[in-house]
Amino acid sequence: MEPEYFKISSGLKNLIGSELITDNFVAVFELVKNSFDAKATEVKISFEDIRSNHTRITIQDNGKGMDYSDLVNKWLFVAYSAKRDGTEDQEDYRNKLRPDWFYAGAKGVGRFSCDTLGRYLNLITIKNEPNAKIENLKVDWKKFEEDQKKEFITIPVEHNILQNTTHNLKHGTILEITGINLGEWNRENLKKLKHKLSKLVRPDLNKSIKEKKFKITLDIPEEKDNDEKETEKGLLKGENEGYFYYNTVNGEIKNFIFDELDIRTTKIVSTISLDGKYVTTELIDRELFIYKIKEQNKYDLLKDISITLYFLNRGAKSVFSRRMGIQPVEYGSLFVYKNGFRIYPYGERGDDSLGIDNRAVQGYNRFIGLRNLIGQVDIQGENPELREATSRDAGMVKTKAYYQLSDASPFADSLLLTTLKRLEKYVVDVTQWGINDENYEIRDSKDAKEGLVKLISNIYDDKTLVSVNYNKDIINLLDQKEAKSAKKLLANFKRIAAESKNDQLLKDAKNLETRIVQQSKALESATKELHEKEKQGKTLKDELDQQTSETLFARAVVTTESKELLSVQHHIYRHSAQHISSFLDNLIIAINNESPKDKLLEMVNKIAFENKKIITLSRFVTKANFDTTTNRIKADLIKFVNEYVTNVYSEYKHLAMNNQNLDIKCFTPNDLIFEFTFKPIELIIILDNLLSNSFKAKAKMVKLIWEKAKDNETVLRVIDDGIGIPDKNVNKIFDFRFTTTNGSGLGLYHSKDIIEKMGGSITLNNKIKQGVEFILKFKK
Repeated sequence: MEPEYFKISSGLKNLIGSELITDNFVAVFELVKNSFDAKATEVKISFEDIRSNHTRITIQDNGKGMDYSDLVNKWLFVAYSAKRDGTEDQEDYRNKLRPDWFYAGAKGVGRFSCDTLGRYLNLITIKNEPNAKIENLKVDWKKFEEDQKKEFITIPVEHNILQNTTHNLKHGTILEITGINLGEWNRENLKKLKHKLSKLVRPDLNKSIKEKKFKITLDIPEEKDNDEKETEKGLLKGENEGYFYYNTVNGEIKNFIFDELDIRTTKIVSTISLDGKYVTTELIDRELFIYKIKEQNKYDLLKDISITLYFLNRGAKSVFSRRMGIQPVEYGSLFVYKNGFRIYPYGERGDDSLGIDNRAVQGYNRFIGLRNLIGQVDIQGENPELREATSRDAGMVKTKAYYQLSDASPFADSLLLTTLKRLEKYVVDVTQWGINDENYEIRDSKDAKEGLVKLISNIYDDKTLVSVNYNKDIINLLDQKEAKSAKKLLANFKRIAAESKNDQLLKDAKNLETRIVQQSKALESATKELHEKEKQGKTLKDELDQQTSETLFARAVVTTESKELLSVQHHIYRHSAQHISSFLDNLIIAINNESPKDKLLEMVNKIAFENKKIITLSRFVTKANFDTTTNRIKADLIKFVNEYVTNVYSEYKHLAMNNQNLDIKCFTPNDLIFEFTFKPIELIIILDNLLSNSFKAKAKMVKLIWEKAKDNETVLRVIDDGIGIPDKNVNKIFDFRFTTTNGSGLGLYHSKDIIEKMGGSITLNNKIKQGVEFILKFKK
């Protein structure tokens, strides 16, 4: 009998094209991934005539390109993937030198994403070899839909060899897509595309593959004017870099690296080794190392995989939003990457494919949900059992390896769930969600330190454990009144050590016992020293009272020289004497009320902290190599101001009453420099006066925005969000001794006097929506 064969209807095109990949964004992802697999280092995505019926999408890469044989035997070979059968780069010796290279796709259908984007495809490609021809394919996808009775292989695809091309292409591939529905790519959709492309490539991909860089660029000429308007709007509002990125559409695609955002939060990383033998887990709390453990890998189907999770406390969310220009919940949560490329839809807002939110609902206040979580799962190597579903927005195929990696259902045991539980054990059981408070420190919490000992002891109970390293300093109890708790903690620790029969734990228990005894003795010595400081404090207060009296007396003298002296005196008085005097008053009251020693020590510590700020200022001055009281210097005025408010003045916010923080941000156009001759002390006085007034006006944020006016002139706009200045006082604020803050009335008077002597000016604008704006002009 003669065998029979399947026929393939032309309707197959829809099944593997527009009906398989229904999302325009995912379709673009697939074509970008193909460029990456073609060894491209750059992909340019262009949109032309987006407001007409002639919209054109062009995706151009500088990859290895294709010749006629590649087109016929690979590109036109439906569902065939040379990547999957290992023949894609057999002839490429570089592949032998780079065994770490893996492909982003290997299904053999990604090319049909072109059908999702538009009716017509014009493919131009040049192979990276000598005397390569310019190959061209033209496809009308609609022809495959005219008659399903026609066989797929009978629908012609036009092939040409071009003599030249208008594109600047030495080698690589160009996909020109037309026949696109009107309005399909408006500005909002283009912004969404940029946002989604930002998360397509794993943030550190270019760092991990040293030999290869991969760059994606969006080019939409018709939207450049709108981009400029958004940029101007952002500059006026003093927005951060993230705002400009997410509110424009043109430019290079970037993905943030969480570590570089300098966000203080808790981070846990679990990594399965390349050979699959071990799992290493490290926990860090706001740059403080907590523990690192190594254990045998119980997930037999997993290897060369890592999971990184960040707990987003309130402070972390706030910093993320300010720096990224987008709320964390809008950015996404837990992303999954394979060989550097994202698997969709994991991480999308509202997506709970991994079941983390569903689990969190079942354990309110015990489990962490996606609103408080951000991170990534990184799958490296082939890992064939962890593969993307053919429908590119359906995540991964649900294999046994998938469940070992990410199952979060009740009673599940997966690498993701184990990592998440360890993060929860710390955030919930040890800190009791205290990490939501930016000022929380585990070092200061007796309960947290006891909880940490329990946590470490439970880790030691695990029979698969290979090694444990943890922060031994955290469990020190410093206060003598906690001696009873310290002894109890020590007893528990010694018991745990004995039961575990672990030599290292026994040694740590003995060391802990020695430290507690030493700390008890040190505290007794500190108590005696405190009594001496109390006596010295009373003497210092008398001297400060006398200094205050002399300062007030000096206000009656109004000569030019005395005004300059008052300016310096006012500066020192406000930032040194007032803080120390206030702390000493509180210290004496506390002593008279026989307050606990820990409270007295806290006040002495504040005085020492203020002294440290004075030292910081002196170091800054010494480092700059100038005398702030007399000498003039010639330097970049903009750099001086920015460095001062960043490195010196911002330290004062830690002494703010009622935990009011003054967030100061500097915004400087690229390459703006203003060489200027000035007295550093005069400029410091101006800045301190303006910033202190903002603080008194209950401002939370101050923006310093630099602008270029003329070649010999620059403008500094100082804007705060405080309570502002009433219209009735606008004409008086620069008057001598006029004050609305119960101050001396000298600050703005001297600021105006100093800047006018420099040849500049200072004016007030109180017509902003909230707060006040001072405009400072400096002229050479």
